[in-house]
Amino acid sequence: MKYGKYKMRSSTAKKIFSSPFTLIVIAVIFVILLRATWSMHKKADVSRTKLDQAEVVLTKLSDRQNDLGAQVQRLSTEQGIEAEIRTKYKGVREGESVAVIIGDDASATGTDTATATSTSQATSTTSVGWFKGLLQKIGF
Repeated sequence: MKYGKYKMRSSTAKKIFSSPFTLIVIAVIFVILLRATWSMHKKADVSRTKLDQAEVVLTKLSDRQNDLGAQVQRLSTEQGIEAEIRTKYKGVREGESVAVIIGDDASATGTDTATATSTSQATSTTSVGWFKGLLQKIGF
């Protein structure tokens, strides 16, 4: 008898799972789960791409930080400050002179006047120091 009941339950389950309504519900649930899985896969791809981009940016920023640290270290010394002033502002100390070297004749003919003027200005500026010369030009 138990076997008969079991068979009856099995046939009832077969009827339920083979009905069109149940199959449609199972298909809808499958599609919903499939869409959720696909959405998670896409989000994981986007996250991996953003992570790679962030790592590249981090590497660049780390290199920039190292460069800035080296510059700060160089500028913390007297020689570093002096070298920076000389390169940025083309400053010279008192008693120093500026030499202008012209490489090729074609460019030299057009810039002879400008070179002579800048050389005479540099010479007059260097005789009193670059900061004092700047102050004199301003009117102090």
